[in-house]
Amino acid sequence: MKFSVSSDQIVRKKTAGVFLLFTVVPLFNLFHTSDQWIWYLGFFLFFIFLLLLTYLHRPTQYQVGTDSVIVCRPIGNVEINFSEIIRVDRVYHDLLKKTTTGGAFGYFGKSETDLGNIRFYATRRDKMVMLTKNDHTIIILTPDNQDEFIKSLEAKSGRQH
Repeated sequence: MKFSVSSDQIVRKKTAGVFLLFTVVPLFNLFHTSDQWIWYLGFFLFFIFLLLLTYLHRPTQYQVGTDSVIVCRPIGNVEINFSEIIRVDRVYHDLLKKTTTGGAFGYFGKSETDLGNIRFYATRRDKMVMLTKNDHTIIILTPDNQDEFIKSLEAKSGRQH
């Protein structure tokens, strides 16, 4: 079963701000300074590369298969087997409130939170689903339809919340 993901307003604003800051400003300076154009070009290309990497690592959808949850991304999918998952929980508070992780295109990667070190594959700060693996790794996903995602995950994995 496929589950869509969408960005919240904070992610959309941060993405636009990062894009403007690291692409438009260097390009503007590139055409208005003649003596240091190589530095501005290098700065521009470096941040275009970083934006591209960030774009390619963003989750595009989640799939609940017959034996795993798949985080679909343009650069490669992440598969989490049901046999590794020991808990599925709904998160009711903003785990990212005190962190600086994320922004452009979402929140992904490891981040230190109130609950410890967590791996995020998220595009928003609400509708979080927490998967706890048997090695105590915590993974956060943010499907648009949180309730249906949890029901599907529990039904396919044979676990109840």
